[in-house]
Amino acid sequence: MKCDISIDQAGRIVLPSEVRRQLNLGPGSRLRLAVVAERIELTPEPEPDPTLVSTPSKRRVLEATGTAFDAAAATRAERNAQARRTRR
Repeated sequence: MKCDISIDQAGRIVLPSEVRRQLNLGPGSRLRLAVVAERIELTPEPEPDPTLVSTPSKRRVLEATGTAFDAAAATRAERNAQARRTRR
């Protein structure tokens, strides 16, 4: 997808909604910025891996964090990351 965007007086840009949806970006999402060969690259920072803990019955489960965990989004992100690694 290609589109033209502009920088406002405060130096901000707005990512198109289609890009945010495709990359599963929402309020609070963090991006890494890199300048590469006179280009700007924005890369979503990976979500921290959930922590596994043992229950009294010795099962391994995700530690309760009080925040929602979107397994579908995590799966999509991992598949996209693997696809990028294999294209190189």
